[in-house]
Amino acid sequence: MKALKKIFILAAAVLSQTAFAQTTIKIASVAPARSSWDVQQRQIAKEWATITNGEIILQFMTSDAMGGEGGVVKKLNSVRPGQKAPIGGAVFTSMGLDDFAPKSNVMTLCAPFMFRSQDEVNAVLKEFTPTMQKAFDEKGYVVLGWFNIGWAYFFTSKPAYTPDELRKVRLAIGGLTSPALSNAFKSAGYLTQDVPADKLQSSISSGDVEGLFTIPMYAYAAQYYKNLVNVNNIPLAPVMVGFIMNKKDWEAIPDKYKPALMQSIKKAEAKFIADQKKMDAEYINLCVKNGCKVFDPTDAQKKVWEDSFRKDLHFMYEGTNPVVNKQFYEQIEAFLKKYRGE
Repeated sequence: MKALKKIFILAAAVLSQTAFAQTTIKIASVAPARSSWDVQQRQIAKEWATITNGEIILQFMTSDAMGGEGGVVKKLNSVRPGQKAPIGGAVFTSMGLDDFAPKSNVMTLCAPFMFRSQDEVNAVLKEFTPTMQKAFDEKGYVVLGWFNIGWAYFFTSKPAYTPDELRKVRLAIGGLTSPALSNAFKSAGYLTQDVPADKLQSSISSGDVEGLFTIPMYAYAAQYYKNLVNVNNIPLAPVMVGFIMNKKDWEAIPDKYKPALMQSIKKAEAKFIADQKKMDAEYINLCVKNGCKVFDPTDAQKKVWEDSFRKDLHFMYEGTNPVVNKQFYEQIEAFLKKYRGE
């Protein structure tokens, strides 16, 4: 009887350990601390822990300590065959995604004035995500979700009401994170500065950088607006974020949890889509409350900007290291024309 009791006790101990076994998956993220994006990540982590009864813990870590997106890409790419990466995935912007998996051609989605609305962005993502996913499959990663965290605007220290005026401003476009993007602007006659992410704030404060191509959330959260006090209210392109995870980590998660985990991601995607326009406006308003001035162009002035960027688009797909894949761009343009009924 005592032997049987011991067996029951041992079995209960094993079951108890199994039930509370935890797997922590570290995810590097470029989300600014305490931003609405950061808050949403924490919500996803909380939901995943609840869905899996504490078995899967998502630990989002700032990419700043790893050297920004470029540093995270190096960490993911430096893993030898058979070794496990020190992090299980990343939340990258378009630049980081393109750096990690160039064949995905994600940066093509950032071509200025390609999209006219968030609905068009959503339609293109639905149509072309399987095509872009292949590049990440080859790298051993799955794309769990796409998020549009805002549209890119120009923030400058002095007013730049026309493309010609902007060409006189020292800009940080992609810098060392995406030299190809910076070079494309340079070829179009813009003064671009190659500045590492960890040096950007000091370069703006010193006046070495007089303008930035970024989303309002970043401009406010990183306090770039304090020196770049002029906001050109022309949303040029959506800034996409992709949540990627190592296939091995994803496959190790019990299948019974995966539908609910993906639903958690889809819910976050929907929230970003619903809040995107409001978020851009709110962050621009916060910048204005703190001393920034907004340039609201007329339709005629907007056309000058669009015509100028479309004229210079070829700089983005020419050369040995193009930003935009011309064939992919033309496929998206053809899809959008059909979507618009043109």
